[in-house]
Amino acid sequence: MRSIFENFAESYLRASSEKLKDHPFASYARNDVVRVVQENIGRPDLKVTGSVGQGNWAEIPWIGIFNPEMTTSATNGIYLVYLFNADLNAVYLCQGQGVTSVKEEFGKAAAGELRRRASLIRSRVPEYATFFDDSDIMLGGRSALAKSYDPAVAYSKRYDLNNIPQDEVLIADLNKAIELYDLLVSRGGTDNLETFNSFVENDNALEIEEKRQYVRHSRIERNTGAAQKVKALLGCTCMGCGLDFQRIYGERGKGYIEAHHLEPLHLLPVGQAVSMNPQTDFAVLCSNCHRMVHRHKPMLMIEELRSLKGVKMLRKAFETKKQ
Repeated sequence: MRSIFENFAESYLRASSEKLKDHPFASYARNDVVRVVQENIGRPDLKVTGSVGQGNWAEIPWIGIFNPEMTTSATNGIYLVYLFNADLNAVYLCQGQGVTSVKEEFGKAAAGELRRRASLIRSRVPEYATFFDDSDIMLGGRSALAKSYDPAVAYSKRYDLNNIPQDEVLIADLNKAIELYDLLVSRGGTDNLETFNSFVENDNALEIEEKRQYVRHSRIERNTGAAQKVKALLGCTCMGCGLDFQRIYGERGKGYIEAHHLEPLHLLPVGQAVSMNPQTDFAVLCSNCHRMVHRHKPMLMIEELRSLKGVKMLRKAFETKKQ
């Protein structure tokens, strides 16, 4: 980790005065840096990205660490990020959040919304205060994008690139940040529990932790990237009743099905990333079967769903119709 920071401090400003396309430092940031960070964190479930810009060099280069349960892009969601300041004399390890989607939705009010969400993040993981600082970071960027990073940071740790700590310190800090990130994900991220759309009835009777489980389960299932892969691998025929939306609704129903995460809510690990293997961790269900699976605790297993008398009847009817 120390060598990465040394390379940025020594080479980035010079490299950014040259053409970005096919530049060896850009390749280093996008490939070698990613490999080194992945090796140091030992978390194949987390995605690492190194960014020095697209088309033009970034004023604020960054290294992002993403939990796919939340996001795989720096434009939205919550993620860990190393942000280098514009002068390349400091780098911040931050609990950050995507600014692009917030700016698109809130316009001129985006900075205030980012600060509100940063405050919510701190309240969800108060444990941060022992290890990190919640004062404003100073990136010194001039562009609108660079300036928008500042209010998006919930907490951070600053490293002086003229006096970089040893690897043992850097890796310990990063592991602590990942631990807090895992907790944040399991506690709802920036989702508001009072507005979440659950599958269960009488949700006012649920405890906070149960609500968090449902929010998390719903978030896993609506994860766009995972859902697309699930449909590509498992098809679009309901694994419960056998409904094929295209056969019933024609072109309007083509490609429609819902992804269902197979792990029961109560088994979701607190403070740990959840497996997102589209081949083994999901099923595809029609809207009715999906809602029934989740309607009461514990949720139905796929085998239990398929064994219901009415579901068996539907499967038989749809199979007969195919013939």
